[in-house]
Amino acid sequence: MLAVRPIGLCCVAGRHEDTRPAGRGHISNLKASRKLIHSGPKPDRAAVISRVMTSTSTNPAFTFGKVDDAIAESGRGGPPMTVDGAVQKTGLLLVVAVASAMATWVQIASGNASVMLAASKGAGVVALLSAMVTMFKPQWAMGTSLVFSAAQGVAMAGFSVMLEMMYPGIVLNALMLTFGTAASLLVAFQSRLIRVTDKFRDGVLMVTGGYFVMMLLTWVMTLFGVRLPSMLSGGPLGIGLGLVAASLAAANLLLDFDMIKSAARARMPKWFEWYSGFSLMMTLVWMYTEVLRLLTMFARGDRDD
Repeated sequence: MLAVRPIGLCCVAGRHEDTRPAGRGHISNLKASRKLIHSGPKPDRAAVISRVMTSTSTNPAFTFGKVDDAIAESGRGGPPMTVDGAVQKTGLLLVVAVASAMATWVQIASGNASVMLAASKGAGVVALLSAMVTMFKPQWAMGTSLVFSAAQGVAMAGFSVMLEMMYPGIVLNALMLTFGTAASLLVAFQSRLIRVTDKFRDGVLMVTGGYFVMMLLTWVMTLFGVRLPSMLSGGPLGIGLGLVAASLAAANLLLDFDMIKSAARARMPKWFEWYSGFSLMMTLVWMYTEVLRLLTMFARGDRDD
């Protein structure tokens, strides 16, 4: 019998076999592997999260936002962001949007309809500009996201009140469906009842991309005088597309939740909480408009019957 060498190896017929206890050897190998993995330079978290965002979300705030450049300019000093902080910032932005929408609604109901409807169109432009500024300067999100939310509330109230006059009760139903769905998805995501897997993410990205390409082609065709009323009316095709769009908005909300969770793990700067709230607001606005459009098609169909 060959003696066991101190290093824990025995030689049998020219072969080397590990004779150390499995537990200690495994732990030692893991420690050595970790040292080798982390011996090189640490990866730039801004670059990492930027690559993740551009490949796992269709939200323009994540796919086109200059987050990595913003981190390079502002630095990584101070406390990191948290998921709870992002949720709180989103709640504040929602309060601002709802308050501005209610103020606009009251003004329209009090007899200033023409003025406020014109103001809502201007607010839509302000919302678009503030969104672009936020995406190009994410570190300014604390101020620009508040401007975006206030302007978006005024803009949304403008066309919502017109639909409410045509179909009473439709706006309240749309709001309840939107916020109820968003709250349910958040609870399900936080409790891990719903998990964003790679297959789910890839499927949502593919279908969302196809949907927006289809809508873009439809818009281009209308510029050349080609009308496709069945796609936007209350017919079966229009209602089917409306259901798909509303479902896609809800699915993208889950992707946003997962992205924010990943950003918190990457210890993104504190201002990213405001940027996360801004990105969620964009998805919520999309969901609300799709739900409102879908309910409008249902209401129009019932009226025609």
